[in-house]
Amino acid sequence: MHSATTTRTFGPSTLCVTAFLERRFRANLTVRDRLLFDSAYNPPVKAPTSSVHLYAQLRGSLSIAGGPPMGGPLAVTLDETELDRRTPGSPAFRSWGGPAVVVEIRVAAADLHVPVGLRNGPLHLPTRVWDAYRALEAAPSEANLHELIVRLGEARILSSDLAGSVVRDEPERFVRLWEVLRPLYEDLSTSSSLKQIAIITRLSLRQLGRDLGELTQTFGLYGTGFRDAIGILRLRTAVVMLSSPGATASDVARVIGYGSLAAMGRAFRDARLPAPSVVQDAVRYPDA
Repeated sequence: MHSATTTRTFGPSTLCVTAFLERRFRANLTVRDRLLFDSAYNPPVKAPTSSVHLYAQLRGSLSIAGGPPMGGPLAVTLDETELDRRTPGSPAFRSWGGPAVVVEIRVAAADLHVPVGLRNGPLHLPTRVWDAYRALEAAPSEANLHELIVRLGEARILSSDLAGSVVRDEPERFVRLWEVLRPLYEDLSTSSSLKQIAIITRLSLRQLGRDLGELTQTFGLYGTGFRDAIGILRLRTAVVMLSSPGATASDVARVIGYGSLAAMGRAFRDARLPAPSVVQDAVRYPDA
């Protein structure tokens, strides 16, 4: 398993995301302080993933399809068309709080053993599962995530063999590569060239390409490679940061690293999102 954390502070708002990569699942622990996430504006991935999501809101509020706010802790399931590749007619949801704490686990459909989709409403989870969620919130670690996967398997929410699939000692080539890629994730950096990464890792461009391709395929990263995954992460961070009270789109572009509002606007267009100003009007934090 690999993990890394990225944090962005903007005015009164903070976004902190710890990502965990494994072969049969991926997980994010997200803390949004005075920020709002609206799935209707979630930038889509470039290719279908055939994945589903277990979305647990530990703190903050969740509203489904414009319905009344529901306070955490609560958990729902999401189809791919409700998050990563939304389709017309799919219900959207909003998540916010001061802070909102969310754990999202992405798995293959066969590994989620409860009805999938927002229309099914919140799940009933045993106390020991919520205890494992809170332990992960208190100390975001690979060990605590593994314990949560164990508890979800015992509760027959996820496949019982999912925890046993975790690789504790990663191959040396992945360890070496992740030592370089982790800082790129932490900085949301997409500017490093393959040549620069090859120099740091002391790999030939051909070998680096093979290792990156294997890493992408093994861990199911979004898009066609690590750079695509970082690009999606940066875009999703920008959308969330636009909800910050008092934020301007130009300031968000600068903080996230686009360099200019025009560059961020092009990224939004490429992702088939409305203009940043339109998104900002739609997702402004409730107390703004």
